[in-house]
Order: sequence, then structure tokens, then C-alpha cells
Amino acid sequence: MKHFMTIARLMLLFLCIQSIAAAQAPKQLPSFVKIHDIANNGKLLQQAIPTKGKVMLIFYDPGCGHCQKLGASLSKAYATLPPVQIYFVTMNDKEYVDSYLNMYAPALKGKKNVGFWKDPGVEFIERFMPKEYPATYIFDAGSKTLIKDFQGESDVQKIVPSLR
Repeated sequence: MKHFMTIARLMLLFLCIQSIAAAQAPKQLPSFVKIHDIANNGKLLQQAIPTKGKVMLIFYDPGCGHCQKLGASLSKAYATLPPVQIYFVTMNDKEYVDSYLNMYAPALKGKKNVGFWKDPGVEFIERFMPKEYPATYIFDAGSKTLIKDFQGESDVQKIVPSLR
């Protein structure tokens, strides 16, 4: 009986891992209920998403080296980027986001089309099932359809063609 329980647990673990590995980015931009502006808990991401143009959602961790590289790359290339609304989403607190901006992405501070948002729970993870940091998703804002997603990509030049 003990041997059977071990096999059953291993099979359950295998099925869980398999379902996570098979997870794909949502084809439609989901609604967000709790993700809010890092500096203003009352300003929700759902209300900020435009109805036309392109939207880039970046799920990141300020302490992640690949995320830092993407922030630096976006900051450096900001002036040449096609028009896009960029939303950085993290589960970290404001002081970590501020440090990230100051150290890696100073050119993104104060830009109208760039926002920093906090997920106080696991809403983003539940809807997107990201595989690696940073996880970047590009959507058409009008149709809310996914154009492309990038898992772990930190070179903005590989992302830019999907923004055109």
C-alpha cells in the first residue's frame, strides 16, 4: 500500500508539471481586478489599458538579472521604439521598483506610455502562467488579441518587430 501511494504521488506530480509546461499565454487580453499602479492603490491596470494601439505587458522581478537587462535595453532604445503602451508588472514593493528604475531604466521614468504596476497577489501568474522572467506579452489593444509573447527575452531588439 505504501508503495502504491508513492507511485500515485509521483503520477500526480508528473501531471502537474506537464500541465504547467503545456500552459500557453492567453490569446485574449484578460481582465485584471487587483493589479494597481505602484504609487496609487486606487488606480487599476484594467482602467489604464487603451482601446487602440499596442500594449506590452512585462512581468518582471526588479532583482532578476534578465529583467534588469531588459529594463536597461528598453531605456536605451526608448526614443526609437514604435508607439506602444508599456506596463511593467511586479509583485514587489515600490522601493524595489524605484531602485530598478534608478539603476537600470532611468529613461523610462515619468514617460506617459510607461507604467509600473503591482500585483498584490498572484493574479498575473494565474492568468498568464509565465515560464521565465521577464515574461513579455504584446497585445493589440483594439481586438485585445495576443500578437506575441517572449519568455526570458532581455534584448529589446528581438521584441521591437512585434511592436510594429
